[in-house]
Amino acid sequence: MSSVQEPNNGASISYEEQLRRQIILNSIENKDYLLVIASQQQKSVQQVKHELMLKLTEG
Repeated sequence: MSSVQEPNNGASISYEEQLRRQIILNSIENKDYLLVIASQQQKSVQQVKHELMLKLTEG
C-alpha cells in the first residue's frame, strides 16, 4: 500500500481556494462588514450577502 493519498476524484482544493472561501464565509457572518459594504454600494445587506454567495459558487 502506498502512503500517498490520492485526491477524492478531484474534490481536494488548494490552500488558496480554502482561504478564499473562508474569507467569503467570514465576510457573510460579519454584520458590520455587510452594513458598510451595502451602504457604500447602495445595496441591501441581502443583496451583498447574495453576491458573496455567488462568489463562493463561482470559484
